[in-house]
Amino acid sequence: MSDFATVVAADYELIRELGRGGMGIVHLARDLKLDRLVALKVLPPAGAANDGLRDRFLREARTAAQLSHPNIVPVYRADQTGGFAFFAMGFVDGESLAERLARLGSIAPAEAVRLLREAAWALAYAHARGVIHRDVKPENLMLEKGTGRVVVTDFGIARDLRATRLTEDGQVLGSVHYMSPEQIAGASLDGRSDLYSLGVVGFQCLSGRLPFDAAQASAVLVQHAVSPPTPLRAVAPDVPASLAAVIDRCLAKDPAERFPNCEALAAALTAALEDHQPATDGSTALTEADARAIWRRAAELQIDAATRIRRRTDTASLPVEADHASGGFRIAEIRSAAEEAGIGPEFVSLALAERAPGGSVPDRPSVEGEERAWTTMLGTSARSITAQRTFRAPPRRVLDAIGKVFPVFPYTLQLQDTVGGHPLDGGVMVFAVPMMRAGTVVGGQGLSMFSYRLTQIEVERLTVRIRAVDGSRSSTEVAIQGDLRSGLRKNWKVDRGIAAVMGMVGGGLAAAIGLGPLGWGLAVAAAPAAAGAALLGAGSLGWYRWLYRSALKHSQAELDRLLAAVDGEIRSEAVFGEARAQALPPGPPPGSRWPAD
Repeated sequence: MSDFATVVAADYELIRELGRGGMGIVHLARDLKLDRLVALKVLPPAGAANDGLRDRFLREARTAAQLSHPNIVPVYRADQTGGFAFFAMGFVDGESLAERLARLGSIAPAEAVRLLREAAWALAYAHARGVIHRDVKPENLMLEKGTGRVVVTDFGIARDLRATRLTEDGQVLGSVHYMSPEQIAGASLDGRSDLYSLGVVGFQCLSGRLPFDAAQASAVLVQHAVSPPTPLRAVAPDVPASLAAVIDRCLAKDPAERFPNCEALAAALTAALEDHQPATDGSTALTEADARAIWRRAAELQIDAATRIRRRTDTASLPVEADHASGGFRIAEIRSAAEEAGIGPEFVSLALAERAPGGSVPDRPSVEGEERAWTTMLGTSARSITAQRTFRAPPRRVLDAIGKVFPVFPYTLQLQDTVGGHPLDGGVMVFAVPMMRAGTVVGGQGLSMFSYRLTQIEVERLTVRIRAVDGSRSSTEVAIQGDLRSGLRKNWKVDRGIAAVMGMVGGGLAAAIGLGPLGWGLAVAAAPAAAGAALLGAGSLGWYRWLYRSALKHSQAELDRLLAAVDGEIRSEAVFGEARAQALPPGPPPGSRWPAD
């Protein structure tokens, strides 16, 4: 396409190719006159040589240019020059829904509803202006990076390219899975045809599979035309029944049995999920004190991730200006305010994930001096324990390995929740750690050094993040984090108690020595009593400080071994295939006694 670069060189600088298909080639380019990034779609030379096809290509692009909606990609220019037909449209920095589904397999109901609803709003706007998309599919639904906004692309263009035979048009072959029955029959179309296609997309988002599939395109077309679809809940039983009913209605063969328009579909999607919102969605409210703690903790985690050195966060800089008469901050507001303050969304998710199962924020220092005392008495300024490892494997494979290693002995970690979306899409997994309480093992399969070490530092839950390294699909970074704050408070109290008791014992012993054998008076005995109290008290402080720091070191080693076990699982599966049953002994059952030693 070097000739095309030369032809448009006066107006556009081609940067790189974004994709290609039967409909054309898409380039990322810079508009030299307006200094902005655009996407240039150019009709293949064979298509451009066909006068009728070229004219229809440009006419449909100009029709799409009349649409102005936040969920529709804007078209800036449609033109032909130097034997090429092309149009310029807004560049969406992100990925297509097809790419996301390829990574995740399926999407959580709440997120799927948001995506489908935004697409429905865009289609409703176009339908009201007489424009039918005719090629609604995941490849044409772009997801903007950062905001997650859905942007619908390629309005009305694919219809005219279907003048060629289905078996000869690779782009259409990729679209047969989403065609409405009336589209296949060649009947006149209205907005309900796009609604059917969007229903197929919804079925795929929620189940990870298509309602109709076959090796040959013609077989898929026949299924769309005559075969009743499998009910969504039959293949995805975890989808809320009310939401599944909405998708199933979209797939009715008769357009009259579907929703009358996309506005009605959007409203039905919203109503279907109202009673099935997750605990951490934007409707959850936190107190101002808890909101402050989330912001502070998120900023702290961000600093720690960058430097591993915790710095104090200035309360005055935290975004809590708003006066909420309702007495609470919605989590969506907390995320938005944190973003304005420069705190990454992944760290807000981590801070939210550290909340207790009941939703409360972990213990935080009641006064400034209390936290300084933690550092002084326990000998560490760390507020988190972290382990990180990069795996030479794609994120999906790493996630599968985590699912096999974490639940088994000696780790027996139980997945409690996910916060901020799917783990492969930036979400944070929360795992419960089996703890040892009053001589018994709680929440695990038995006694293990892993449980023992994390119990020492009072880490009851671990958060886990997965991300592709620098956008690569073959290298994945996993970070495990444990919140130390609650354990610091408890260990600090134990340390103070031991120091007080040892001080009293030391003072008593020293006083006894001074009063007993030598018969000294009380005034003379006071000096050795004070010295003895200080000596044993200081000694106990030093001993406990060493003990806690040693526990941190050993706990860090246990987390490193956990990630090494995941790496071993990935390597073993590459050699031997599907994972084998674990050969490690299960250990004593929950509730068993600790060994006497």
